[in-house]
Amino acid sequence: MHCTRPLMCSCAVALALHLASAVAAAQATESSPPEPAAPSNPAAVGSTATDPAAAAQSTQDDTRLREEAAAHFEKGRRLYDRQEWDAALAEFLEARRLYPAAWSATSSAGACLVNLGRSDEALDMLEGLLSAYAGSLPAAVKAYAQKEVVALRQRVGTLVLDGAEPGAAITIDGRSRGEHPSPAPHHVLAGSHVVRVYKEGFEPFEASFTVAGGQIARVAARLRPLIQAGRLRVSERNGKALDVMVDGNVVGTTPWEGPVAIGEHTVMLRGEEHFGTLPAQVVIRPKQTVDLALAAEELDAAIRVVPVPASASVAIDGLFVGRGVWEGRLRPGPHTVEAVDDGYVKAARQVKVDRGGRAAVSLALARDPSARRWRKPPRFTLELDGAIALTPSLGGDIAASCGDSCSAGVAFGGHGVFRGGYEIDLGTSFGFGIATGYVRMQQSPSGRSAFIEARGIVEPGVGTADDAIQVRGFVAGAWAGLGFGERYPVRLRLGAGALLGSVADTRTGTFTTRRGERYEVGPYIDVHPRAWFYLDPEVRVGMRLGDHVELSAGVDVLVLIGSAARWDAGQRIFAHTDGEGSFAAETLTDPVLFAVMPGAGIRYDF
Repeated sequence: MHCTRPLMCSCAVALALHLASAVAAAQATESSPPEPAAPSNPAAVGSTATDPAAAAQSTQDDTRLREEAAAHFEKGRRLYDRQEWDAALAEFLEARRLYPAAWSATSSAGACLVNLGRSDEALDMLEGLLSAYAGSLPAAVKAYAQKEVVALRQRVGTLVLDGAEPGAAITIDGRSRGEHPSPAPHHVLAGSHVVRVYKEGFEPFEASFTVAGGQIARVAARLRPLIQAGRLRVSERNGKALDVMVDGNVVGTTPWEGPVAIGEHTVMLRGEEHFGTLPAQVVIRPKQTVDLALAAEELDAAIRVVPVPASASVAIDGLFVGRGVWEGRLRPGPHTVEAVDDGYVKAARQVKVDRGGRAAVSLALARDPSARRWRKPPRFTLELDGAIALTPSLGGDIAASCGDSCSAGVAFGGHGVFRGGYEIDLGTSFGFGIATGYVRMQQSPSGRSAFIEARGIVEPGVGTADDAIQVRGFVAGAWAGLGFGERYPVRLRLGAGALLGSVADTRTGTFTTRRGERYEVGPYIDVHPRAWFYLDPEVRVGMRLGDHVELSAGVDVLVLIGSAARWDAGQRIFAHTDGEGSFAAETLTDPVLFAVMPGAGIRYDF
């Protein structure tokens, strides 16, 4: 394929190939096989269809514009073939500006935007192609554009502005979108964006919004009259007439003077082709006029900065130029590009732009988890947890006397607790509150050697005893803890307080009298009220179910510190023919107990 410079009709052949390549590349990413949408020989489109621009006017100026447009188009074609989409886009847009009657540059620019992932701009471009050149597009090219438009509409969202002033200038992510009301929808990529609405005599309006693909976001953009203001007077030092841009909005042509809201503003001049000024910053004070004279120059380097998130402020060489996507021209050479936003770590990059070159810079800011922006508001919490209590032994003389013929087993039971608390976000979640609940643990040594001391008989009755020792009671205390994570939070907590309850032993057994008679004993119950100080370290992992509910699983280690309970040796035991006797005053538990308690819980915060 070859495109001759003087004839735009020859560029129709290039267009068909460009658009076919773009669609084929897009189809290659789909899961289903691509449907044939183009002739096997794209040149056949160019040989049978002609662009209306090919019927060029015979004037010298028109011929010159066509030749310049064709030159830019040919350069764009070569860049496109090398997959240098951004540079090719600039050439196609310049060809379109010079000779807008030709559909080829518009269509090729749309193909570049698709490859760059700028789906919202691609949709605007291709919808404009189908509207402006409806009667002159070759059938294959029209089919490609229509198919792309259908796909793009599913990937982009739409912004609707409510209540804006008629004639107000609209800017989305640093790109001018005309005036309100707009004759066409404002297409934007799915995600977060910044919209700015400006009209002289009103305070500028700026808001962030988020939209999903194929959905509509509505923003109420009511402008408030400018009450406190200063004035700004802008001129070009050599008297040239250039567009004056204040904070990314075109407000007039030099020399220009008008009211501006108090505060800092970014001002630049923009002219045709590469003519303009670098951004300049001014501070406007109430009831004062600021004079700003700028010298326009050829700015032969272009840059596009895309910060993530879209609400980030962009600075170039230390000068704030706007929020969100910023595109403009600079002097060739090295530049420092920075992006900052509340709640994120500042990002910076050194970029060198050659003369006539274009740089595309993407700055993704890392989230700062300690920033105040991400802190949740304080909230109350209610939590109900249940757990199994497990410990190897309750200790004491009874457990110690359980020899080889004795079966002790592990102590087990349950723990239920209700917690109420208050939680604040200090970068990590910090909570504190009160807890109340119930604990019960039991161990049942059986078959241990024991004896009954009968009264008046020197030789004790020997036998075996079975015990069921219980530790139980109500807990009341306080807790404090830290939380980490959002969707699956991890919580570390320490509780402390008192357990008010008892130690009880239910004992039975089989013994032998001094005459060798076997007899059964019990059951006898020995109960001792007790109070313990407890510590309860805990770790839990949760799963959020919506904004307020959380399910969790975790492990506590309950530590009880108190005094050991002893069997009451004064309790009378019937010793058959030996008369009455008693058991020895053995300790039922150790003074310090601990239990591992795996469990689950549910929490509600508000």
